[in-house]
Amino acid sequence: MTADPFLITGPALISCSGGRTSAYMLWRILQAHGGTLPGDVVVAFANTGKEREETLRFVHECGTRWGVRVRWVEWRPQHAMDGDLLAADPAGFEEVGYNSASRAGEPFEDMVRRKQMLPNVTMRFCTTKLKVDTMRRLMLSLGHQHWLNPVGLRYDEGHRVLKQLARNDAGKQRYKAVMPLATGRVTKPDVMRFWLGPSGRFPSSTLPQGFDLGLRDHEGNCDLCFLKGRGALARLIADGADAGWWVRMEAETEARGKMRDRRMMRFSKDRSYAELVRDAAQPLLITDDMVDEHDAECGLWCGSLAA
Repeated sequence: MTADPFLITGPALISCSGGRTSAYMLWRILQAHGGTLPGDVVVAFANTGKEREETLRFVHECGTRWGVRVRWVEWRPQHAMDGDLLAADPAGFEEVGYNSASRAGEPFEDMVRRKQMLPNVTMRFCTTKLKVDTMRRLMLSLGHQHWLNPVGLRYDEGHRVLKQLARNDAGKQRYKAVMPLATGRVTKPDVMRFWLGPSGRFPSSTLPQGFDLGLRDHEGNCDLCFLKGRGALARLIADGADAGWWVRMEAETEARGKMRDRRMMRFSKDRSYAELVRDAAQPLLITDDMVDEHDAECGLWCGSLAA
């Protein structure tokens, strides 16, 4: 008999990104274990402060409705840098909860100020620092030196699965990624039907689980992530998303002027968020074919880096 890919042997870290796919993976793992995870299987959600409120509520509901402890963690600098930065938690992270989680980009902003540059498509340290490293520090703080890392890569994401297998073979991490969804041949339509009923389309009047993320694919978990296309971002801003934080981060980084390469002063070399705000003011120029749809789970967008 083929082993159940969702039966996870600890120590293990299940990264809950806040998207439908990773939440579905968590549910399948819970079912494989009879509804209760082994004590050395940890579920974690790393909050950057820029996750949408729908994402935070969704993660909270998964934990409370399914009776599983989700450890909410946020990155903290390990050493004070400037006079205006307080002495930091030496562990490099802090455990928070749904009510105390940052909602104004605080961890993200602290990291940008510390590095004095912005992440971009080729240097996505917002994921590596705020999510991967933060969850790694959580596991180390719990006494685990090596662990399995179930990641929410599906069967229909073959290129990402192959990249993750190559990372496993390189053996440079403390963890080994396992992909139960890919092994179990789970595809995106399977995930969408689980949450939204037979149609698998959002919005849906049928919610088999009694709750859902409540976001369209291109909206994503991070409110205006720079990995989204220009058209998608402009559409979101035109629909009411607040770009103020992103505009301010670019303006402040440019004002510091410490990076010779101007690309390090923007989240994207192709456009600034101030330009996106101007695009959004001309909604007739934004057509549906400009709005790319993605299964936008932050860690998985970044080459399945999520720990």
